[in-house]
Amino acid sequence: MRRRLSREEALSFLLTHIVVERQHPFELNQATLFRIMSLAAEAEAAVNREDGLIPHEVIERIAGDFINE
Repeated sequence: MRRRLSREEALSFLLTHIVVERQHPFELNQATLFRIMSLAAEAEAAVNREDGLIPHEVIERIAGDFINE
C-alpha cells in the first residue's frame, strides 16, 4: 500500500497550519510536543487509511481541534 502522507509531512503541515496560517501561539513543551506528535500520527493514519480524504482538510480539522482545546 502506497503511503499518501508520512508522519513527518503531517507534522510539518500541522505546525505550519497552526503557527503560520492560524497564527495561534502556544508554548512548545514536552506535553504540547507529545500532543502535536499524536495529532500528526492521527492525520497520517486517517489519510493513509481512506482514499477519499484530502490531506489538507484532515490537517485543518485536527489543527482546529487542537486550537479549540
